[in-house]
Amino acid sequence: MRNQYLIIIVFLFTSQIVKAQHLQLIENRGEIGVVGGVSSYVGDIAPDIQFLTKNYGAFYKKQLNDYVGLRISYEYVDLAASDRQSTDAYISQRSLYFQRTFHDVSVMGEFYFLRFIDGNKRFRFTPYLGFGFGALKSITATPNLAGSKTQRTLVMPLNFGLKYNIGGPWNILGEATYRFTNSDYIDYFGDENTYTPPNNATTYQASTSGKDQYFSLKLGLSYNLLKIYGPDYNKKYKKGLFGKKREKDDNSSKKSLFSIFKRK
Repeated sequence: MRNQYLIIIVFLFTSQIVKAQHLQLIENRGEIGVVGGVSSYVGDIAPDIQFLTKNYGAFYKKQLNDYVGLRISYEYVDLAASDRQSTDAYISQRSLYFQRTFHDVSVMGEFYFLRFIDGNKRFRFTPYLGFGFGALKSITATPNLAGSKTQRTLVMPLNFGLKYNIGGPWNILGEATYRFTNSDYIDYFGDENTYTPPNNATTYQASTSGKDQYFSLKLGLSYNLLKIYGPDYNKKYKKGLFGKKREKDDNSSKKSLFSIFKRK
């Protein structure tokens, strides 16, 4: 009886080792993806109203280990606001507005809360958090206030996301990103400024909201760049005289433009 217990313990122990080794066969080397959604400005103009504008981009991430990655992102950001839409009578009568588009480039460290392995049902979902720094560059602008403006500024993004593996190396994701900027003139109107509208004797002040900020909500699709070590159990096998033999892949010698993204 004692020997039987020993055999069971050894079997369970070795099965866990084999299982762990199988998980390590897949190495996630990186990820590429596209995102799209809406952005909203937070600043001195109509601070009580959220104006939703378009926001889209792409990213590349270098996976450093199972939980940590380094991500480079580019986004096209459109920001706008109008005092006339405000529910505050004072702000509404001020009648300032602006609309600007920007290039946003950032570098972030990204951290998984859970282990994430493509194609594995137990590890196909994780929340993640990212933060870092970047730069914002103005492309076009349409304000009704001539004054100081920011063409370039530093940004500090804080990103929270949810990722789900839908099959193979493909994932869907949702992200909420808040960006702190180093400028109070993205909207052309700083906290210390005043404004007197044409044909109006009243002088209006800013909302003293501090540095301008903006956030975005996006959905995306990504592709993991995988490296597989050991035998690929998805290959087809056929029976031979001396047991199973893997069928020859007639296309193995052919290379395509996307061959670098295929599992090896």
